[in-house]
Amino acid sequence: MSEALVTVNALSHEFDISKPWLNRVLEGEGRQVVKAVSDVSLSIPRGQTFGLVGESGCGKSTIARLMVGLMPPSSGQVRFDGVEVGGIGWADQRRRVQMIFQDPFASLNPRWRIQWILAEPIRTFALLKDGAAISERVGELLRLVGLDPLDGQKYPHEFSGGQRQRIAIARALASEPDFIVCDEPTSALDVSVQAQVLNLMRELQQRLGLTYLLISHDLAVVRHMSDLIGVMYLGRLVEVAAKKHLFEAPAHPYTRLLLDAVPDVEILDRPEAAGRRTAISGEIPSPIDPPSGCAFHPRCPLRFAPCDTQRPDLAEHDGAQVACHALNAK
Repeated sequence: MSEALVTVNALSHEFDISKPWLNRVLEGEGRQVVKAVSDVSLSIPRGQTFGLVGESGCGKSTIARLMVGLMPPSSGQVRFDGVEVGGIGWADQRRRVQMIFQDPFASLNPRWRIQWILAEPIRTFALLKDGAAISERVGELLRLVGLDPLDGQKYPHEFSGGQRQRIAIARALASEPDFIVCDEPTSALDVSVQAQVLNLMRELQQRLGLTYLLISHDLAVVRHMSDLIGVMYLGRLVEVAAKKHLFEAPAHPYTRLLLDAVPDVEILDRPEAAGRRTAISGEIPSPIDPPSGCAFHPRCPLRFAPCDTQRPDLAEHDGAQVACHALNAK
């Protein structure tokens, strides 16, 4: 495995959703916090894609924002190329970390022409100072993502959703980054356009040597793009494995249930095949009051005594890292 470009150590983040102090005093209530991310550790090798999957509300987008420094962690740290995100020396590395947001329309300033949007990172990080050179670089970025340099004169509303996401990718590339966090980059796009954008991202990765953190709830997207995959449940990683290993031999009960929930053409042709699959039962617990022990135990088919009281840590299991008492006890 190649050298890790990004490492995450015991990362946690809580959101305080308490009522104002006076209300709490009068109503006799305490503080309330949402444990969005809890003790997450992972590493992303240089030039590879780490896919992060899980149900909505499991903390994927919070991790994305923590990794690019948009919010400080409650505890733990993120290190990029040996430098702590948000710490001493981070300002010198900031341009090398960028993010592609979920909604390309909301993430682009509607009052700015595309050429201004793409030129802003170049000016902010002083990569070029001459106006003509900046305009030429903007044209190169547009060509790089499959658009015409003349499109720089237009506003975001004049493009389709897929074209706007290409512009968002070009903006991320404008600062010449090494690491890009992709937070659901295709969820707002049609299926045919999704494939075009994903193929573009893979081509750019190979050409520019980029490293990705890809966040998605779509297992097909993650399978297409990722080298390593982490499965999250209620703010914690429950399994980390290479792509082939995870899809061919999922270990954690939650991972197996996620894969069983993917529609299968075989079941459409032969309904009796559905009996071999197990649907996910129950609802994801509230992060305000998570279950004790293993957070997945209320929905787990392998549940036994330690699961209710002891929180499992990631441990090696048949070529993967799995947080499960039932598997790690074997």
